[in-house]
Amino acid sequence: MANKELDQLIAQLRSQKIRITDQRLAILKYMITHHNHPTAEDVYNDLKDTHNNISIATVYNNLRFLVKVTPIRELTYVDKSIHFDYFHKEHFHAICDQCGQIFDVNYSDYSNLLKNLKSDSAFQINNVQLNIHGICPDCQKRLASAGKSW
Repeated sequence: MANKELDQLIAQLRSQKIRITDQRLAILKYMITHHNHPTAEDVYNDLKDTHNNISIATVYNNLRFLVKVTPIRELTYVDKSIHFDYFHKEHFHAICDQCGQIFDVNYSDYSNLLKNLKSDSAFQINNVQLNIHGICPDCQKRLASAGKSW
């Protein structure tokens, strides 16, 4: 699935006359196959050993550019951290207040929710961001085993 998605994305970018450099290709592959909501630093750290000609600036600049022309989205949170996510399909995010990890939340009725938001608000909606905050299952287990409640 990821290879097909990557091929379609590359074809789309080429049709827009966007160059596909080795670094850009590596970043696209990474974003399509990793759903861990990485920062630019995370992407760089994971790619630097296999791609000697990549720098943190290259990763950051490419991610910022790809946000404009691909389904990659920039996610900025209250703590001002910037994460990136390849939106393979519309979804929301759940953020653990304990460990800070970000999880995808797929909502089966997303299209109806969007339709209702449009009619209820009378807005032309460009973007919907719903972030759920709480304690993830792993942190719940850790807290419970330490005798703490959340």
